[in-house]
Amino acid sequence: MANEGKRCYCRCIQDMQMVIGKEELIIFQKNQIYACMIRTGDMEVSFYKIYGEEFSLSCSETEFKEYFRLIKHYTSDEKS
Repeated sequence: MANEGKRCYCRCIQDMQMVIGKEELIIFQKNQIYACMIRTGDMEVSFYKIYGEEFSLSCSETEFKEYFRLIKHYTSDEKS
């Protein structure tokens, strides 16, 4: 059974894009800060949920590390 999860913030390290029809959208933008939650399942595997303005993303630790970095200390001045 998964625990409640650890709430934190992460910074996007490269644009994450999604193609809808013929349109390409940036769903998570490089250098932006997003709220996220880390959950550890039964087998100590971490799963991440990132909350964007329009989209939220669930991903594995490997996928998370490709696009995001955790922020240890966050202040409102950092969000841009």
